[in-house]
Amino acid sequence: MLAPRDDARPACKDSTEVARHYGNMRFAMFTVFSAVTGGLLAFPFSAAGSAFLWAPGSARHQFLLGAAGLVLAVLFTAAEWRISQLVAFYQEAAFNKHDFPRPGGHRIWKGVIMVTMLAPYILSAIFWLLYLHGSLVIPVSRS
Repeated sequence: MLAPRDDARPACKDSTEVARHYGNMRFAMFTVFSAVTGGLLAFPFSAAGSAFLWAPGSARHQFLLGAAGLVLAVLFTAAEWRISQLVAFYQEAAFNKHDFPRPGGHRIWKGVIMVTMLAPYILSAIFWLLYLHGSLVIPVSRS
């Protein structure tokens, strides 16, 4: 059975609540990242894309859009990396400080989760790099 001793539960409350806080923060950050990235992707397809003072679809337009997306992806990747480290740290603190048994394959699954959580940000950064390089073309709305 993978339950801690009864007397260990109150003592580990701080580390588990901190880990839960960072887990909730992950969810909130991913929601914000998805909304902002979605807005950046939708921008060229909207009438707002013509709000630039220069012609939509120009090299300057592509650079600003790509740079904004890439900077956001890199910043969110760094933040997610740090949050993953903090969640793992506080989980380990709870395991080490108290009599929590570690589930089988804990070390492997910890890595799988980190990769899974970082993948959307890294893939987004790759997308924006390809867009900046000119390997991807986003058609611009002329309305």
